[in-house]
Amino acid sequence: MATELVQGEYAVNGKSTFKEEFVTAGGIDLKEVNFKTMQSKLHEGLYFAGEILNIDAITGGFNFQNAWTGGFIVGESIAGV
Repeated sequence: MATELVQGEYAVNGKSTFKEEFVTAGGIDLKEVNFKTMQSKLHEGLYFAGEILNIDAITGGFNFQNAWTGGFIVGESIAGV
């Protein structure tokens, strides 16, 4: 999985101009995440942030804020802050 994440190549076909952009649907079930640390409740040492989580909404910057905040929490958790 790590090799695919680091070395995987994916074709991008562009984006819509018709306000159809949405936060990715599906993903890690929110019941499986400790939101104080963003660590998996099922697998110790595994952390999640951003659109890998099952959070569905219309975009407009909110998905970015979710990703930045989650990433900040993960970073502090890993660092032991």
